[in-house]
Parts: sequence; C-alpha cells; structure tokens
Amino acid sequence: MAEYRWTKTKPMTAGWYWFRGLAHEADPFIVQVDEVGQFQWPDGGFQEAILAKGEWAGPIEEPKE
Repeated sequence: MAEYRWTKTKPMTAGWYWFRGLAHEADPFIVQVDEVGQFQWPDGGFQEAILAKGEWAGPIEEPKE
C-alpha cells in the first residue's frame, strides 16, 4: 500500500486525492481532480485545484486484486 504525506503542492494530474483545509477546520475528505484541474466540494460547488487553500495527499492508488 502506498504511503501518503500531506503537502501544499497542488495536484497536476487527474485522480483521487485527500484534501484538508489549512486550518484543519473540517475532517479531511477525498475529491476527484479532473483532467482540467477542477474538483467538486462536498457542497456541490466546483473549484480549480490550484486555487484551493489547503493540503493534498495523493493521487490515491487503486487497490490491487
């Protein structure tokens, strides 16, 4: 299993990532960053990953059989 570390480096490739706010004001959650660099917040809004203020971990690898 891959080891993930929090970083402020924004995702540059599409995939699933852990995200948490800089103030840790909410529990971390998983988002899907698409091919154009956008992701959807839990409330339904979309944002470019490069504009999000927080920390990232990933991309999350798919489990092996």
